[in-house]
Amino acid sequence: MTETHSINWQGLLDLPDPVKERAAKAIGRTIGVPWSSEIEETAVVLAQFASGEKVDETLGVQALRVVEADLAVLGRASSRLLAEAVLTQSNREIIAAMAADQLLTGADARDASEGQVEEGWLLTFAARAERTVDPVMRRVWAACLAQEILHPGAISTSLLATLSKLGERELGLINKYASLIVSGEFIPVDESDLGQLKSLFHLQSLGFVNGAGTPFRRQGTLDEEGVFWIPLGEEALVVQGEAGQAWSLGGVFASDNLLALAKVLDITPQRDALINVARQFFRMEWKKDVMRAKWTRDGDRVSFEAIEIYHKEPPQGAIVEKVG
Repeated sequence: MTETHSINWQGLLDLPDPVKERAAKAIGRTIGVPWSSEIEETAVVLAQFASGEKVDETLGVQALRVVEADLAVLGRASSRLLAEAVLTQSNREIIAAMAADQLLTGADARDASEGQVEEGWLLTFAARAERTVDPVMRRVWAACLAQEILHPGAISTSLLATLSKLGERELGLINKYASLIVSGEFIPVDESDLGQLKSLFHLQSLGFVNGAGTPFRRQGTLDEEGVFWIPLGEEALVVQGEAGQAWSLGGVFASDNLLALAKVLDITPQRDALINVARQFFRMEWKKDVMRAKWTRDGDRVSFEAIEIYHKEPPQGAIVEKVG
């Protein structure tokens, strides 16, 4: 049974400016419905790729020779082109409808950015998205379209080029490592963990991380009170030990594409990210206490309220004392 979706055009037109116009243009263009006076604009952009004379001189002449040699090829070509056109058009409409649904139900148009969705971006998006048949990847493409409508420039064309290379395995790795990001873009990884490095090399080949295989380490010392902490939203990982004790964390860096896709997929680092950092601290051979805590600031003073205290790390993971 063919999957179909309908677009709530009235709902889109009820969105506030500038989202309303961008949504109508982007979603309409994706499925082949020109918006307002942009028919002429579309023709101008498409004309930049090739002229009619060049098409006649090359493809037209070659096609005529093939047809003269085998008349039946014309029927086969027509059937194939029609079948592909129907499939790609269906994909476009499904993805466009999903994006419209996300704009109407899962996003706050009041927080939208200013600007316009670029014509070149729309052409690139539609050309790549139309060949997506996997239901999960259709939702990813739709989320990217919705995000670009809300925040023009948020989704790069390099990310669009990479999306067409993603499958179930890649999405799993993206979900895993995007959820471990701390300090903005840093993903702590022990360089001796060959299993993780193999996965990270694959993500690096796709442009989602940088530094896999490079012995990069973030280093520092515990402060004068013997504390080091990494904030993550309203929580933090807190390490306590002797003042001035040196620490060192290995890791890789999330690329702009991974950060953008994590936002699209609504991947927010939580407890697992802090536990991942804690595991590296447990491997450091000096006396320490490690905990996950809520943190608050009062002027220059930061206070912590323990949520979980990690005592040590046996093979199966950290032993946790829940205190909150």
